Parts: sequence; C-alpha cells; structure tokens
Amino acid sequence: MEHKKHNPGRSFGIFLVVLGLFLGGVFLDILNLGNPRDYFVWPMLVLFIGILILLNGSVAGGFVISAVGFYFLLPRIHYDLPFLYDKVYWPAVIVIAGLVMIISGIIKRYGS
Repeated sequence: MEHKKHNPGRSFGIFLVVLGLFLGGVFLDILNLGNPRDYFVWPMLVLFIGILILLNGSVAGGFVISAVGFYFLLPRIHYDLPFLYDKVYWPAVIVIAGLVMIISGIIKRYGS
C-alpha cells in the first residue's frame, strides 16, 4: 500500500477556486443573495478558515475554529436561537472536539 504525501497546496487551491466561483456568483448577483456586505463579515471568514483547516487534515482544530465562526454568524443571519442553544453550544463543541482528538489518536495508533 502506497502512502501518499499530504499536499496542503492542493486543498488551498480547491478552496480558492470554490471561493472565487462563489464570489463571482455573488457579485454578478446570479444567486440573488442581495447585498454582499450583509454576509461577508468576520464570522464568515473564521468559518472559511476553519473549513480550510479541516481540508488540510486537522479535524479537531478545524472543527473548533468552524464552531467559533458558526456561533458568531448565526445571530447575524437573524436565526432565532433557542434558549438552550446558549447553554449547550460551547460544552458540546468542547466535548465533540475532545472525542475527535481521542478517536483520531486511536486511528493513528492502530491504523498505521
């Protein structure tokens, strides 16, 4: 079995192509999303960085950074959050990140 070397440039290139196509659709108003200033905000940037980190193979780190971006993005899109959301979100994110780290450690130990 041949082990392929990880190439972060490929993941970043795919990310840039998808982002560029999305931006082209937004600025040409193909997607009918309205004013781009309404949704190109810093939480969206944090969410995209988290997704990029996920694509590069760091599951726990990418998950946590994406969770931070998602947390701050939800109120901006005027989604009515349930009361329990504020109480459960961060503990759940921390528990899931811990489980991902444990499982990935087990997979790395016994998988290779």
